[in-house]
Amino acid sequence: MTTKKDIAERSTLKIFMNIVVVTVFALLMAGAIIYLNESEPDFDGMLLEQYGRQIETSATNAHWQWQAQGRPEMIMLIHYDNQGKEKDRRPVRMSHIGVPWVEASSDGCDKLWKMLLNVPMQVDGFRVIGEYYRGDLENNEPVNSRCRFRLSRGPHFDYHIYSGKVDLQGTR
Repeated sequence: MTTKKDIAERSTLKIFMNIVVVTVFALLMAGAIIYLNESEPDFDGMLLEQYGRQIETSATNAHWQWQAQGRPEMIMLIHYDNQGKEKDRRPVRMSHIGVPWVEASSDGCDKLWKMLLNVPMQVDGFRVIGEYYRGDLENNEPVNSRCRFRLSRGPHFDYHIYSGKVDLQGTR
């Protein structure tokens, strides 16, 4: 004969077992979600890194073209497709030190992107934001100013205005 005490103990045991099963299941699901999220490659970061490399290559090409043409104020930078055919020409204003000139503003950074890449400021459907950072001043000149190109959150890269070099540390 089962008593009320036995029924209550079995009911409590069932509730406890259900709580344990649900907790273990939730922990396993959370672990799986974290694992899958971390192991997924960062495609946005890889695309932004590729754009950073292209900007640096275009800045280097512009420098050597500027040198070869006798250091003019403007050059015509030619963009090619993957088959080596010309797809566009863009005028690029050059600074006195032989790198593409950048207006000291975020709008200037956006113009630099368009001059050197000739692609929309988008990565995987998300807008790329160009931000100008003045940096330190030496003799009233911002010697380490840069343009940071970033998504709303996550990866970014920096284009150093006075050297034409790109720092890709933020894309990884």
